[in-house]
Amino acid sequence: MATIIKTWAASAKLGETAAYGGTTAVIAADQKFDYATTVDLRTSGNQGAQVEIEFRGSNSKNNLIVQVFASLAGTLFDSEPYQAYEIKNTGKPQQFSFLVEGLAFFRVGLRSSGTDTTFEYEITQQKWILTNA
Repeated sequence: MATIIKTWAASAKLGETAAYGGTTAVIAADQKFDYATTVDLRTSGNQGAQVEIEFRGSNSKNNLIVQVFASLAGTLFDSEPYQAYEIKNTGKPQQFSFLVEGLAFFRVGLRSSGTDTTFEYEITQQKWILTNA
């Protein structure tokens, strides 16, 4: 009987603000999404990806909204999110991880839940594929 193992690809950054070495200033508290780079799971036959977000808010008045949007071709994305999270902002640096499985393409959107908090962030993903050992 074959043994199936999860083989991980190298991790890759999807987006980052200036505090983490990127060029985007911050997620402004305007309630509009900042979108990370599209992740392609289809081309290499990946089953999924683990996504990690490191973030900190300028204060603890508003939370971080994280939404994952799916696409079949990587061009047009769903209007409604495939996954959605609201992460409590403590005003201190935090980390949040989640899995995305079974999609052809996806992208992550981040925004503030209100108008009083700006966020610094770094988003990293690491894809996996199931293989025979």
